[in-house]
Amino acid sequence: MFDEVAGRPSPARSIPQPEGETLQLASGSRASRYAGFSVCIVALASSAACDAFERDYDAWVDTLASGRVRVYNRDLLRSSPEPDFVLVEELRLGQAPGRTATAGPGTFSNVVGLAVDEVGRIYVADEIDQGIRVFGPQGDFLRRFGRQGEAPGEFQDLRGVAWHPSGVLLAMDTGARRVTAFDSLGTVLATTGHHEEAGNPGPFWRADTDTLGFIYERDWDSPTWARRVLKHQLLHDLTLDAVDTIALASRGPHFDTIPTNWRPLWSAGSDGSMWHGNTNRFLFLKVTDRQDTTLAVELRRPTPRLGGRERDSLGAAWGLPSNALPRYKAVLTSFHAARDGGLWVWNPHVGQTWGRWEVFDGNGYHLGQAATPVLLAVDPRPVFGPGAITGVTRDDAGVQYVVRLRVPGLD
Repeated sequence: MFDEVAGRPSPARSIPQPEGETLQLASGSRASRYAGFSVCIVALASSAACDAFERDYDAWVDTLASGRVRVYNRDLLRSSPEPDFVLVEELRLGQAPGRTATAGPGTFSNVVGLAVDEVGRIYVADEIDQGIRVFGPQGDFLRRFGRQGEAPGEFQDLRGVAWHPSGVLLAMDTGARRVTAFDSLGTVLATTGHHEEAGNPGPFWRADTDTLGFIYERDWDSPTWARRVLKHQLLHDLTLDAVDTIALASRGPHFDTIPTNWRPLWSAGSDGSMWHGNTNRFLFLKVTDRQDTTLAVELRRPTPRLGGRERDSLGAAWGLPSNALPRYKAVLTSFHAARDGGLWVWNPHVGQTWGRWEVFDGNGYHLGQAATPVLLAVDPRPVFGPGAITGVTRDDAGVQYVVRLRVPGLD
């Protein structure tokens, strides 16, 4: 909310937490559209691609007394360790195992940011050379802009980029504490101070954008256990203006360093909504910009409890009573609201390699597990575009490269 009288953002508004929530059911019905027949993977695929992946699934939908819709996805027993679908690599930028770079001017040193615009151009921000490289949708190198320095368009400590739907690339310089707006050709459009009085920015600048033109980022002064999200709008002069502060659910400072820590997760939806949850439960809430929770999505998969000797020994190691520790172990790492409304949740504890994505469509129905041919880095965050995921990974020698993964059969 914006305080029009004072002319400044209003105090942080708190989003209720999903853990321990008591819900009164007003009515319930079997999700007939998902019970007893095949559903297609629509979170990344258009209806034309439904024939590529099909799966029988089961879900319940309840409407609560408040009007909130809650989707219970029953996690069917898996007869096979194989994933429900596998993304395939269709583009590689940089250096791959056993090969030299095949696209662009050499390999990447330390990628700190990725962005993809509406036509599929890929923007890669590299910390070492303090520059941004631009690649075409087919991987052809187009241009490079930015360098070490203090002048407009230069960076002291480049830490991330984000594509804004107005056709502007935003680049965060945490050294100079400013955001620079570029067009797709690398022309400097505006430079504005940002987080000039804030604390530690961290190694990456994560910024989500929606189709309404708002920008979401974490509050640098909030700890991981009590994360706050800042909401900005891009003004006509291409400077950022603070609009709101959103406080996610928290769990006390002692959980910040414990291995089974409870951490809030969030991702801004393309429609201006906010998805949030935590690392310890398969429960995610969708909240509107008016703070109304309209959708609760749950995957009825047992979360490993932290109990017994493990709980006691961990409490003793940290000097805490056992009842002060989380009830559940951390099972999730991150989740992302895709541009088409789907939700992708990273679960590192399934599969025989590095984990899989739990995929939900925009209505909250669980569509299955998706495996990737390579392990994508959590940071910089992958970009979930129409039909594809663009992210950063490493080869066997530890060298970074950028890949674009797509659902097979998607035109």
